[in-house]
Amino acid sequence: MDVSIYEVMKSCGVTAGNTCCCDFDRHFGSYAGIIFEKGFFFLLVINGTATLSDSYVNYSLCRGDLVILTPSITSSIYNFDTDFSLRIVYIVPSYFDSLPDGQPLYNQVSRYLGNYRLSVFKIESNRFSYLKQTMLLFGDRLNIMNVYHDGIIRNLCNFFLLQIADALCTENNDTTVYVKRENEIFRNFKKLLVENYRKHHSIGFYADSLNITTTYLSRVVKSVTGNTVCFYISKMLFSDARRMLECTDMDIKEIANTLGFSDQSVFGKFFMRKTGLSPLNFRKKNDLQRRDK
Repeated sequence: MDVSIYEVMKSCGVTAGNTCCCDFDRHFGSYAGIIFEKGFFFLLVINGTATLSDSYVNYSLCRGDLVILTPSITSSIYNFDTDFSLRIVYIVPSYFDSLPDGQPLYNQVSRYLGNYRLSVFKIESNRFSYLKQTMLLFGDRLNIMNVYHDGIIRNLCNFFLLQIADALCTENNDTTVYVKRENEIFRNFKKLLVENYRKHHSIGFYADSLNITTTYLSRVVKSVTGNTVCFYISKMLFSDARRMLECTDMDIKEIANTLGFSDQSVFGKFFMRKTGLSPLNFRKKNDLQRRDK
């Protein structure tokens, strides 16, 4: 059985302000995998190997790998070996967006977000040791700071984000270190999308919310990622639809309503274009595959 990362954090995480830090190893419970969704997560593989997966690609993780997951991404880690251990720092999305030094980091990972790729990086040994120490600072000791508690956490978060951005600048030699307006617009678009994709399926809503034209938003998203605004909207809807069909007993009409489709037929056509199967046949096929395992 898979477990949500939020259950893991509830069991063994240490919360401080709008952050949480926890260590996970192979011996934590009897879970087959951990599901990550709807948050900013920073994962550092301390030891061992595992598999990271989203809806499209599997990644082999090993010691020294850093994974950065944004709120629009749903992924899971499984196939842990016996030595596997992982250090996790979580930052509440709305708080991350208030941090001035979040944008330089986002600038480094934005090129991954539109290319069916998760942000997985190999951290060289000296930086790995230092980053591991920094992540330990997100712990109980923060909660004994009374007078300057919020300021200390905010500055620690900014230091942590800049530390990672600095490491990634070395790898992303072709990525500029300054923040482009295009990247800032794209980041704000993604934030709006996570909050509204079930209710608003048209580009007009997102352009209006950002006070720009639909043409300009289309050009920005295409320039930053190589994909269209519609690609991102449909990607969010499809990922959610697939999760509901695989992991819940909601009927098809209820899923269609939840995702903001005008009726079940429109949802069925959307899903058929993505998979070649109707939602009902996709669910049946998934159930058969589970029984065969």
